Amino acid sequence: METGFAQLLLEHSPDALLLVGPDGSISFLNPAAERLFGYSRTQLLGADHSLILAESSREAFHGVLAGLARPGAPGTVERQSAGTADREPAGTRPPFAGSGRRADGTELPVEITCALVPGAGAGTSVALSVRSAGHRAAPLPAGSYAGHDAEHDAGTPAASGTSPGRAPLGGTAGSSVGSSLSGDFVRRRPAGAAAAPAAFAEHDDELKAVVLRDPLTGLPNGPLFNERLAAALRRPDPVDILLLDLDDFGQLNDMLGRSAADELLVEMASRLRNCVRPHDTVARLGGDEFAVLLTECLNADAVAKRISHALYEPLRVGATMIRPGVSLGLASKTAQTLDGAELLRQADAAMTAAKAGGKNNWLRFRPEMLNTPVHKADGETGLRRAVELGQISVHYQPVVSPGIGSVVQFEAFARWERHGRLVPPNQFLPVAEQSGLIREIGDEVLRRACAEIRPWLAGDAAYSVAVNVSGLQFQHRDFAADVLAIAGTTGVDPRQLTLELTESVFFDASSDVLGQLRQLREAGVRIAMDDFGTGYSTLGRLRELPLDKVKIDRSFVAMIKTGQEQLPFFGTMINAAHALGLKVTAEGIETPEQAKYLLERGCDSLQGYLFAKPAPASDLAGTMESALTALDKVDAGR
Repeated sequence: METGFAQLLLEHSPDALLLVGPDGSISFLNPAAERLFGYSRTQLLGADHSLILAESSREAFHGVLAGLARPGAPGTVERQSAGTADREPAGTRPPFAGSGRRADGTELPVEITCALVPGAGAGTSVALSVRSAGHRAAPLPAGSYAGHDAEHDAGTPAASGTSPGRAPLGGTAGSSVGSSLSGDFVRRRPAGAAAAPAAFAEHDDELKAVVLRDPLTGLPNGPLFNERLAAALRRPDPVDILLLDLDDFGQLNDMLGRSAADELLVEMASRLRNCVRPHDTVARLGGDEFAVLLTECLNADAVAKRISHALYEPLRVGATMIRPGVSLGLASKTAQTLDGAELLRQADAAMTAAKAGGKNNWLRFRPEMLNTPVHKADGETGLRRAVELGQISVHYQPVVSPGIGSVVQFEAFARWERHGRLVPPNQFLPVAEQSGLIREIGDEVLRRACAEIRPWLAGDAAYSVAVNVSGLQFQHRDFAADVLAIAGTTGVDPRQLTLELTESVFFDASSDVLGQLRQLREAGVRIAMDDFGTGYSTLGRLRELPLDKVKIDRSFVAMIKTGQEQLPFFGTMINAAHALGLKVTAEGIETPEQAKYLLERGCDSLQGYLFAKPAPASDLAGTMESALTALDKVDAGR
């Protein structure tokens, strides 16, 4: 009777109740959790708990979990009652505010209560009670405790949207990235200022849905597919993925027109959804490329065959009847599968083989498919299509100047997302140079960088954006004119643009590099020598070059392990560069010891993972916050 009544209470509780195991997977949920997050019980059982947490709340949530087992840790509440003090039981925390994420990608403010459940299986599980906080007029800052004074708990001035001495971040829903990036934000925060302004807790649900969903088909996009794939691989169940694209889609696009081609893609998405079970994931990765994630599937080959037949059925698009062919690759998790990227690579190889074998076909992955000439040649074809479809994006890494305590520059890096994963630049940029696509990619990166960073650049004339340039781009006599034209059309002052070149480019006799560089410098563009010290130039030759800055290569920085090394060449390089009127940046900084060592030798600015990894323009505010936090720690250790 008692057991049945307890089960009845769990099933009919108005609050979402979940149990998270030691490995982070969800092992129990009640109907209220299904309603709150929009997932079915089947989709959530065994899934990683991060699936239902917004990215902005995960760090705060994990911090609360880490303190659960420590009696008396911050967040344990003492209450006065009838003249006596009592304390919450060890392993329990009062509600704290955060953001959940629903199945449709939207975010919702929630209050979460956690408690340890030591007897639930192997290890220690955590019970969660989650309640929507959408009724609150003013949401609490993420990670703060409901009903508690944020200033008292944090030991810092309460954040009301602005840190002391810091301009507010964010703005109204739908505002541009640049609107939150005022010049004041990147200045050094005063000691003791709140780590993250409360405005970061404000979320635009519509914007978040767009970030995680393909706007044309409504399907999950690449990032959401990758997240679900990673969660599936953490479970012991079978995992299969299928990659597919429409055969000759470029020709169909030309024949049908853009609007009808979009109609075709929407129909393909609908047919794909009808071929799989409700808890399987169908995603559109871009263009005409789709992916399917099957979990606990007993016969993935049958699903691949069903999809191939269903998509080949004729349909009318506009006034035209067509029968679209599809090439499909299937890959399944094995004991040797390392991660989702490896499984996607295998499915990609199988899809390429299917296309080479006559199209309108499907093939299961075999290891020899990775070494075929067709698969290697497909890299160029895929890159060319990515350029045509505008799938080359840009990520940004901050450069910090300890002398003035701010982010003074962002370096732009080209990124290619293919089949839901980022292709490393050292893999696709050589292909771009060999295929002649480097000029188009270079122009696109420069154009995007100027447009996306321009609002931040407007905050201070001393800010700049840096873009890497290949020596092959200088073989076009109009390169300098093109650069200035892009700066003009995007509204960026040329004096806020830095072009970075490797040493070898400066001495390329086959192109008029120096002539074009001088033309650019006369217009105000700054020139930096990247990877300085790895080539064959001497310090004396630097005097002859149109240069403003040198960047010490990361291979030299990696020699600094403890900060006690005797490496006199650092002082030689930095002093000689300063004597020539050049600024010095060190890249590849990964530890505080490296940063301290270089600062003590007069390095002007620093860049590396210690401060922040390259991130999309939408993450600039968080990237700068990360950089300033790391810079504070470096200064504290000097």
